[in-house]
Amino acid sequence: MKNYLFFKRPIYFLLLNFIIWNIAFIPFVPASVAPYVDETYSSKPDLYDALLNTFFPISFVILLNASGESGSIKNKLLPLLDDVLYNTITWVIPLIVSFSYGDLLAIKIFSIVNMCLHVICAATAIYRWEKIGTCKFNGYVRTIYMFLVAFPDIAIPTFWIVNITTRHTFDSINMMFLILFVFLLVSLISFFIINLFYINYKLASVFVVIYFYAPNIIQTLLIILNWPINFYFVKACVFILVLSLTRNVSYFTDKVPNEFLATSTTLTQASLSMYVRSQFSNEDQKEIIDEKIDEMKRSMDENDKNTDEIKISMDEKDKHMDEMKRLMMDEMKKSMDEMKRSMMDEMKNSINEMKKNS
Repeated sequence: MKNYLFFKRPIYFLLLNFIIWNIAFIPFVPASVAPYVDETYSSKPDLYDALLNTFFPISFVILLNASGESGSIKNKLLPLLDDVLYNTITWVIPLIVSFSYGDLLAIKIFSIVNMCLHVICAATAIYRWEKIGTCKFNGYVRTIYMFLVAFPDIAIPTFWIVNITTRHTFDSINMMFLILFVFLLVSLISFFIINLFYINYKLASVFVVIYFYAPNIIQTLLIILNWPINFYFVKACVFILVLSLTRNVSYFTDKVPNEFLATSTTLTQASLSMYVRSQFSNEDQKEIIDEKIDEMKRSMDENDKNTDEIKISMDEKDKHMDEMKRLMMDEMKKSMDEMKRSMMDEMKNSINEMKKNS
């Protein structure tokens, strides 16, 4: 009877009874965690890593497919992004590291001086607010170009050579980077000395591009290896470095739109791109001409082949016509001979008949 009454009660009454029972008695039951749960695990690094790995391809697709059409907002945003990325790699990352570690006074001073010089260049170019197509390579443009090309070549390798040697940190990593910076500086000096006697403009254009990009890349890798603040800092630095390299490559693989905003980094990389293209354009034209000549030769060979085939076909036709002519002549000759023989026989028969009658 009691069970019967229990099941006859409304559903909401049973649900309410269950909730009240859990609230009243569950706190007295000792809490337990499933054995497969890792309570020491923190999801923040993996989440950060997953987000960056997700945004890597998305960012590359956006940047590589960015159009340079006239009037597009990308013509202003992309140059500003290039400026931000370049300055971040050049002085923001070293400055953050110098403030994060207490014994990096030299790096702090170098980064602050570096910051002031680059900010002046960037602010000057943005204040002018010119476009790449209308910007002339003189005055402030030449000054910014010469500074941004010369500073990574000379200042960055020299500073890090002095810094590594004075700190006496000659482990394997620092020795590797010391060799790289010494190689850059020595090759730069050798390059200038050789150019006093002989100038190879094509080789010079390649070296200028290397000297512009390589020091900042090597500096960033050295900082990440020697002073990794935390996991997030390292991942952010790698993301910024790869993103910057992606944008840098676009200046040499695609034509720089004339509508691009002439920021300090943009006009420098556009000038480098134009310089490299101008040195290799003759070679490109020669290759194009050679390709056209080869194509014409192939076309002529194809025409000759077709002509030979036509000639062979005509010869075959002539041969066939000669054969038909010969056959017809033989048939006509045979027919004429047959007619002649028949007529002669008839004439003979007629003469014989006449003789008999006479």
